[in-house]
Amino acid sequence: MKKSTVMVSGLALVLLAVLLGAPGCSKTPMSEKPDSVVLQGSWKGQETNATGSDSLVLSGTNLEMHGADPREWYKATFTLLEDKNPKQMVVTITECPDPKYVGKTAYAIYQIAQDGTFTIAAHAPGDTNVPASFDDPQARKVVFKQ
Repeated sequence: MKKSTVMVSGLALVLLAVLLGAPGCSKTPMSEKPDSVVLQGSWKGQETNATGSDSLVLSGTNLEMHGADPREWYKATFTLLEDKNPKQMVVTITECPDPKYVGKTAYAIYQIAQDGTFTIAAHAPGDTNVPASFDDPQARKVVFKQ
């Protein structure tokens, strides 16, 4: 009885390690990981029709973005809607230099390409519409690389 309890406990620990992604325990390819895991970290991006580069850091459900203009930055929380087509990101601004955007929600669509690029198209905070496509003329589009 004691031996089977130890075996079950050991199996539970191995399963937990695999589910949590412990090093050496998971054989799951990057593409099969949830987007919330794949997107974590620092990104550099180029906005369509703009000069300079944007930066983005995703940590947990927190986001910090800096535009090419150093006066433009946002801190926010985000939620991913991976079951939508295209996939969506809902961002709530918590801090930024423009007080009219603090507390507002921005709706975006995103995709992660096989080459690891992360493309996002978003409407301005406060606009309740989700961009219709990555070419939506009302959306701001940025292509990021890690």
